[in-house]
Amino acid sequence: MLLILKKYLPEGSADYAHELLWKYGIQLRIKKPRATKLGDYRPPRPGEAHRISINKDLNKFAFLVTFLHETAHLINFEKHGFKVQPHGLEWKQEFQVVTKPMLDEAILPNDVQLALDRYLKNPKASSCTDPFLFKTLRNYDNKLEHLVLVESIPMNTLFQTKDGRIFRKVEKMRSRYRCIEENTGKIYLVPGLMEVEVVLNS
Repeated sequence: MLLILKKYLPEGSADYAHELLWKYGIQLRIKKPRATKLGDYRPPRPGEAHRISINKDLNKFAFLVTFLHETAHLINFEKHGFKVQPHGLEWKQEFQVVTKPMLDEAILPNDVQLALDRYLKNPKASSCTDPFLFKTLRNYDNKLEHLVLVESIPMNTLFQTKDGRIFRKVEKMRSRYRCIEENTGKIYLVPGLMEVEVVLNS
């Protein structure tokens, strides 16, 4: 597992992640890209392990942040079960604590260190909801020229998500946009910072 972690994590962070996996008995699953989330945590069923999944297409710094985010959920669950909000004060405190060693080791680039430190002052449900952190992490992606952010495309434009579904952008809410899935007519709230591919009208 340590060798796998070294493939996906920044240099200097794999040992810490491996230590967390063993300490909490985490079953880590590396998943194909999902349009709606970067990772998730699932509490254990009787006789099973804690489960964390993370998208395999994340760059190493985004992978680390997501892993720590989900590990904080695990620790929060072990302490409080379902008695507290998933992204409430208790989770924020656990996220700050579990991330601190990575900041103290100074293994991150200066811009990521700054953005993550700023984010940790009041972490949100996802790094995707913090524009400064998200855009900083995005700088380290293997850029695909055809991908753009939902917030940057005009209204009434068709776009395709990574899972192949096609939507039409119709209305701005706050940080999300009301979009209609072309095949079903269903309405979804899509984050403005989601990467998509514009579909040209035929």
